[in-house]
Amino acid sequence: MEWTEISVLTNDESQDAVINILMEFGSLGVELDTIDKDTLSINSYFPEDFDIKSKVPAIQSRVSQLAEFGLNPGKAEVITKNLNDDKWNSEWEKYYHAKRITKFLTISPVWENYIKEFDGELVIKLDPKKAFGTGVHPTTVLCLQAIESVIRENESVLDVGTGSGVLSIAAKLLGAGEISAYDYDDDAVDSAKKNVALNGFENDIFVDKNSLLDGISKKADIILANMLPEAVLPLIPQSINNINEGGKIIISGIIKDKLAVTIETLENNQYVVDQVSTLGDWRGIIAHLRRDDE
Repeated sequence: MEWTEISVLTNDESQDAVINILMEFGSLGVELDTIDKDTLSINSYFPEDFDIKSKVPAIQSRVSQLAEFGLNPGKAEVITKNLNDDKWNSEWEKYYHAKRITKFLTISPVWENYIKEFDGELVIKLDPKKAFGTGVHPTTVLCLQAIESVIRENESVLDVGTGSGVLSIAAKLLGAGEISAYDYDDDAVDSAKKNVALNGFENDIFVDKNSLLDGISKKADIILANMLPEAVLPLIPQSINNINEGGKIIISGIIKDKLAVTIETLENNQYVVDQVSTLGDWRGIIAHLRRDDE
């Protein structure tokens, strides 16, 4: 199979904004490559049937327009390159290495023989595949930090837009009970299933194709949603039918400009915001379903 590599030459100042632009155009994962002290290359990969090349002018326009929002986009160049499967694998493995994400959670690619640094460290093995996330993007980090801080033993979880399955795997390692993970993309579902099995949880984490929570009747103690606001906002009113009383929803993928509308949507749908976390331009939210006595 052929892949298209999209590289945006920018800098640290505009890093989060460029990543957000790529996500809006369909990227589900990026790698970062420092070219020199002033230039950062943000790379993402798209399969040949995605037709990303036709969208390059629009991506270029969006990156160039960052200057209008007070950001210095640096070189602001968008470069494309064709890769076959073997070349893609060699490029990905060059940049992706084990990384400690939270106090207890470390993410390691399957091709590294990572050795735990301390008792109690929880290692998530991932084979991220083409563009389904390495777990080191700020939105995922915010989610993982939130899961680690709120999850209690045997709590049930619904993971909406699971991608690589990293959040479900982390929840299980941290003691969650029943977990169901969904994604609308066939390749993401396949990737999540493989990663779940890689970590020995194929009998503990149910993975299936689904659009948000459409048609899902089960309820859970925690709902996870690491998605852009375009998907999160319609999920919020839907989710109140799938969360237990006092249950929590953990949301990430919120660019700072969308924080207010996300909080408003939560509060208008019986949720109480407990915490807002920040990592760069991204925001993560922990909220609980309002109890009768509140």
